[in-house]
Amino acid sequence: MKETRVRYAPSPTGDPHVGNIRSAIFNWLFARNQKGKFILRIEDTDQARMVDDGIQKQKDALNWMGLNWDEVYIQSERIEIYTKYAKKLIDENKAYRCFATQQELDDLRNKQKADGKITRYDGRYRNYDLDISQKRSKEDPFVIRFKSPQEGITKCYDEIRGEITFSNKELDDFIIMKSDGFPTYHFANVVDDHLMNISHVMRAEEWLPSLPKHVNIYKSLDWEMPLFVHLPMILASDKTKLSKRHGATSIQEFINEGYIKPAMFNFLVLLGWALDDKTEQFTIEELINVFNIKKISKSPAIFNKQKLDWFNGKYIRELKSDEIATELDLFFKNSMNIKNYNIIKKYNFVDIANMIKERSKTLKDSLMLSEFIYNIPSFESKEEVYAMCDDINQCKYILKSAIDCLNKIDDFNIETIQFELKNLMEELNLKPKNLLGTLRIVITNQKISPPVFDCISILGKKESINRISSALDFI
Repeated sequence: MKETRVRYAPSPTGDPHVGNIRSAIFNWLFARNQKGKFILRIEDTDQARMVDDGIQKQKDALNWMGLNWDEVYIQSERIEIYTKYAKKLIDENKAYRCFATQQELDDLRNKQKADGKITRYDGRYRNYDLDISQKRSKEDPFVIRFKSPQEGITKCYDEIRGEITFSNKELDDFIIMKSDGFPTYHFANVVDDHLMNISHVMRAEEWLPSLPKHVNIYKSLDWEMPLFVHLPMILASDKTKLSKRHGATSIQEFINEGYIKPAMFNFLVLLGWALDDKTEQFTIEELINVFNIKKISKSPAIFNKQKLDWFNGKYIRELKSDEIATELDLFFKNSMNIKNYNIIKKYNFVDIANMIKERSKTLKDSLMLSEFIYNIPSFESKEEVYAMCDDINQCKYILKSAIDCLNKIDDFNIETIQFELKNLMEELNLKPKNLLGTLRIVITNQKISPPVFDCISILGKKESINRISSALDFI
């Protein structure tokens, strides 16, 4: 039985999009399910669009998702291989050199537009004398074009969609080697998939129109084709193609927003694949065991941000506190300035995790809820401090009483703090907003914060009393 070998073949032109990583996840899960190999192939033949750290961004995204690769290749290091096979096609009269200048092609395109025709290359060098072509190639720039069939149909097969036919009249003689000596995507893709023994090509649906080009290259080289699986498009909630106007689209943006790996992984798997009509949550190990390409959908998948938020919050609540603590430490370190991080790291991240895990959909929510730890409250007016009290005198009395109450607590934990402050509230015949509302202001001065008992417990007796005393001195 042929070994399962799949590949994720990104172009290093920017941050990996969720659609790219969804493709990587499907390939990786299938490889692991089949005990096969997951290949990382960097398709960097479009040198003009490359960014300096593009390759590292791809690797970082895969590493963050836990998608370990078994082999890695970089196409720009394989130019001699593509040149060899392009020459073979020329020698066999299955490809040819085209010397048309950019001006010639622009003039052709403009004339075709003016005549109401489809704009395409007209094959003017298709039957050019091979000897003249060879001599001219030593002096004039050229590209190499593939001789596409001009009659009949090209039959293609997709594992999800079945047989698809394309009229060869619609095919033009596309470029396989550019004038800079680099191959185009279509050619390098086929050559590499063959030489790397790729058994299944799982890629985005947007490549489906290119399938006849790839099939014809395989046929021209007399190579066995891999099985093709074109993954459904990912659409935004308005049913248009997902783009930056809909919000975050790159994996790094979602990391920066505080989404965690297990939630992101699970969510992306469900964009175009389902085990059944009811099971939504899986561990990665479970997904490896049950992943089946036959369950990939033909229909477009909708990227539902609200569903992702729900997933992320659910995973945050279900992770162990020490696991969330590790996530928080890394996220805070990457999101905060060094001064504030040095303050917050003095506190116990497990306690912070316990404080925020029931209240956060993302780690960014957790950062906001924890802001009171490093942001000592400051006030512009006395009215801010006693906003929850009947008057300033009641506020002073509440703050003094709270200091005395907290000072008497030996076992300084949430339960004890809550018990003693509620007793104080009853003794002084106060409403919750009077005591707890005022303490929330002087402890956090945040519109949204965790319960004041949690905040006091996290800060500790000394810092909590210091903040209450500072507010009392202010008024």
